[in-house]
Parts: sequence; structure tokens; C-alpha cells
Amino acid sequence: MKSTETPTASNKTNDKYERPSWDEYFMEVMNAVSKRATCGRGRSGCVIAMNRNLLVSGYVGSPAGLPHCDDVGHQMKKVIHVDEDNKETEHCVRTVHAEQNAICQAAKRGIALEGATLYCRMTPCRTCAMLIINVGISRVVCERRYHAGWESEEMFRKVGIELDYFHEEIQQYEKH
Repeated sequence: MKSTETPTASNKTNDKYERPSWDEYFMEVMNAVSKRATCGRGRSGCVIAMNRNLLVSGYVGSPAGLPHCDDVGHQMKKVIHVDEDNKETEHCVRTVHAEQNAICQAAKRGIALEGATLYCRMTPCRTCAMLIINVGISRVVCERRYHAGWESEEMFRKVGIELDYFHEEIQQYEKH
């Protein structure tokens, strides 16, 4: 049986497919990983790659064996920022950050991260930045900025870690 359909713009064979760049590819993987996150405030993911190969991934979640925010609610703590005119913020402390979980996965599997690139949702927090520095990651690619990411940006600059953003706006997340 012969088809009488005529080619349309959507099924022409001469349309050139554009492969994603390596950064776009790993950010897409990071976004898929983030769907496993168990804290609705961030739903962040992280992947670490080197030489165009995925090494490890991680997402926001409670430590193994402990309850998840999605199941029992958030564990909020107030933080007073003495260096910012005593500004007060609230953070959920039930979960381990995606970057921390990815670094833990590498440690559990004996995977060296020196010279690797880390892909994440937003500028890593100060604690994650210190871990990133100490494991020797050389580049961090973020989807967006974190509202309190200035300390991390400064530390990365001082130690020579390249920091790139897909979008310049600040990541919005659910506040409780």
C-alpha cells in the first residue's frame, strides 16, 4: 500500500538535527536526576562528569534510612547571618544537598573527582562549595544563581574554579 501523504515541515528528512552541546546534555541529565529529589523546596540534582563521561549523580534527599520531607514534612531551622546585618533566613535541614550526595557517591565508589565538571541546579551553597574545592573539581556549571551564592562565587574565584551559568536569574524555590 502506497502512502499519499505529502511531506510536511515536521516530517521532512532534510531538517538538520542539532545535537546538544556537552554542557546542555549533562544539564538535561541533571534535570532528570533532580526528579528523584525528596524535598519539595528545591528538587535539585547534580551530575559530575569528566572527559565527556558521566561519573556520578546525586539529588536532594535525606540520609539513607531517615524519613524524607515528602513523607514527614520539612525540618526548618532559622539561620542568623551575622555578616549581613543579622539577616534571618529559614532552611530545611532534613536533607543532604545534591552536590554532597554526588560527592558521597564518588567516595563510596572510589572515583576521583579532580579535574571534573559539576553540573547543578543553582550556585552551590557555602558548604557544598568547600567540598567541591577540596575534592579538586575544576569547573561548576549551574542552571541558575542561588540567592545566597555570593560566598561560593568568591571562593571559586579565589581558587580558580571556573563557574558558568545557563541563566543569570536567581533560582526560585518553594518557601515554607
